[in-house]
Amino acid sequence: MSDSEPIIWMRADKPTRGPAPQHSREQIAEAAIEIADAEGIEAASMRTIAKRLGTGTMTLYRYLPAKEDLYTVMIDQATGFEPQEPTGDVRADLTALARRRRQTFLRHPWLAPLLGTRPVMGPNLLRGMERDLALLAGGGLGMDETLDVLNLLHSWVSGTVQAELTERATAHRSGVDRHAWRLRMGPYLKSMIATGEFPHLSEMMRASEIGEADERFENGLAILLDGVQARFLTKTGNGGSRPAG
Repeated sequence: MSDSEPIIWMRADKPTRGPAPQHSREQIAEAAIEIADAEGIEAASMRTIAKRLGTGTMTLYRYLPAKEDLYTVMIDQATGFEPQEPTGDVRADLTALARRRRQTFLRHPWLAPLLGTRPVMGPNLLRGMERDLALLAGGGLGMDETLDVLNLLHSWVSGTVQAELTERATAHRSGVDRHAWRLRMGPYLKSMIATGEFPHLSEMMRASEIGEADERFENGLAILLDGVQARFLTKTGNGGSRPAG
C-alpha cells in the first residue's frame, strides 16, 4: 500500500467498478474475526475468508487490497463500541472500562497483540477514545494526566490479558495447568527453600496462594486504581470509594 494512498476509512466502502458488490467490509471482517478467534490470526487469510464467504479470493481484494487493510477493519470491528456514561464516580467508571476491555481481549485472543503493533484509528476506536476521555473529564485532571491514566490502564489490561492467554495456551499445548505445574515444581522449590538462602521466597510460599485469573485481575486492578486515586483523584473529590473485599 502506498504511503500516499488514503487510509481504508477514506476509501469507498464497496468497489465502484466491476460486478455489483456482494459483500461489505463488515461482513468480510466478521468472517475473518471468526476464523482468527478459532484458529489464530495467521489463519485469517484472504483464501480462507473467501472460502467461508463462498466467493473468490481475488474478489475480496477489490474490497481490501492489502493485508494491512484487512487487519485494520478486523481490529476496529472486534473492538466494537459500547457506550458508557460517566457516573461521577471515576474509580467505578475506570473499573467498568478495564473489565470491559479485558472481556473484549479474551473473546479475541489475537486482538491485544495485533492492536499493540498498529495505531488504528477506525470509527469504533475513535468513539471508544472519546468515551474514555469523557469518563475522566469531570475528574479535575489536565489532558496530560488524563492520557497518563488511560494509557496506564489500557497497557496494564492488555499485558495482563496477554499473560493470561499465554498461560492458557501453554497449559493446553503441554497438558500441564498451573496447579499441576506447582505440584511438579513443589519438591524442588521446597529443597531450595530448605537451604535458608531464600527467606523472602519462603515467606511468600507460606503466606500466599496464587488465585484464579479473575481474582488476580481484580486484585491487580484494585492496586492500580489505588495508585491512580491517591495521585490524581483524591484531591479532586471525584475518585469514588474503594470497593470492599
